[in-house]
Amino acid sequence: MAARSPITCHVLDSSCGRPGRDVPVKLEMLNTAANNTWGGLATGLTDADGRTSDYWASVGVTAYFHPYVQIIFEVAPGAEKQHYHIPLLLSPFSYTTYRGS
Repeated sequence: MAARSPITCHVLDSSCGRPGRDVPVKLEMLNTAANNTWGGLATGLTDADGRTSDYWASVGVTAYFHPYVQIIFEVAPGAEKQHYHIPLLLSPFSYTTYRGS
């Protein structure tokens, strides 16, 4: 059995109440030892359930306010082994996120 990722994502389209399928997701980490540059850790697409061609175009929405959403969160020293679930609720003109369970 594969180990569970310590960071997971779930994308929901809040304008129609369905999962955000095939949404590109990129995980980066700030490297303070390298002039505070961001380095890529992983990339992927959400599955049919919205979990870790643009999504809006695939559902017929051609106008939206946010071309991408950047979610920055901190992992406290000593908390690196905790699980972080980051739900993202999207609509064409807004988004919200929080630390899930």
